[in-house]
Amino acid sequence: MYNFVPVSAEDVILKELPKKVQNVLAIENTKGLADMLKENPDALTLEWVIQKVAAEIEKDPKQNYLVDIVPNLRCLLRCQKFIKDPSYEMKEFGKKFPNTFALNLAIPEEKVIKQITAHGPKHADKMKEAGQSDEADTSRTQRRNALYQTSVKEFLNFFNEQGRLVTVDVSCGVSDLIWHRVSDFLGSELSFLPKKTINTVILFGFDHDEFSDLDMERYATEKVNLKNLVTDNASCEEMLTALRKHIDSSAPTSESFAVDATDIDFTKFNLDKTKMTRFEEEGETFLDRYIFVTKEKDKKRGRKSSLYSKVFKVIATTENEVCLFPPTTDLKVCHHIALHLAQHPE
Repeated sequence: MYNFVPVSAEDVILKELPKKVQNVLAIENTKGLADMLKENPDALTLEWVIQKVAAEIEKDPKQNYLVDIVPNLRCLLRCQKFIKDPSYEMKEFGKKFPNTFALNLAIPEEKVIKQITAHGPKHADKMKEAGQSDEADTSRTQRRNALYQTSVKEFLNFFNEQGRLVTVDVSCGVSDLIWHRVSDFLGSELSFLPKKTINTVILFGFDHDEFSDLDMERYATEKVNLKNLVTDNASCEEMLTALRKHIDSSAPTSESFAVDATDIDFTKFNLDKTKMTRFEEEGETFLDRYIFVTKEKDKKRGRKSSLYSKVFKVIATTENEVCLFPPTTDLKVCHHIALHLAQHPE
């Protein structure tokens, strides 16, 4: 959305670290890597990782990069020359590649334990299929969380001392709300403008009254008349291409759209079937599953609205796009519209 190029330190390590040993073929998987680091933990150092990350950035230094510096694999987090005070290495790295801020997506420890406990067996003597109690699960979660906290502590301290640490509490588990918090920071504090919309929800209606009882304000939805986007006698393909451009040019002001497609016949439609997009989901659903409405939105409006109770056919693709249709819509038409939108990004 913001054209950041992701660089994962873990991916870099898994790709480059085996090359440091004599018998590269002996390290075929993460277990082989873990065994190697158990024997020689000093093989992995923060200075070396930073050098490899810098090499990735140097391939195209004009881009904006998002570096995930702390890996997930526990065997990597136990290497003391990698998990250490990063002040020297980060300052040297910053001389060549200025880094704006560090983003910490955090779940407070007490919430981690509370969540695992809440999902465990209700009785202390009730055992799980693997023969381990919920107490064992809680203990394991605590150990993993402690290892993670130890791993990120020095990095967080470094950026916090410089006033460049941004922490977002993600314990709510609501991806839309988390994303909006991050997006608001990028826009308000750094003036970053998104290049296109993501997580888009598009409602299609084929009757003028289709959205008459939809509270556009509550769902932060923009109404679009499809015919107004094109000239007369435009084809279905041209209309959907125009809709695609309109949606992407609407970032960051809108992510949800109610499209009035009254009197448009989508049964006569040319589709490029050589560019098939895999569907993540298809079926029937309600609007509130895809558009997160906070209590604050209702407070600002001075009243609480009921949920939009209509059922939709849903086509959700791997492109993070959700298309919703009236339940009577022919499924082939739903597929064709969703595929065309996915195949023709701006």
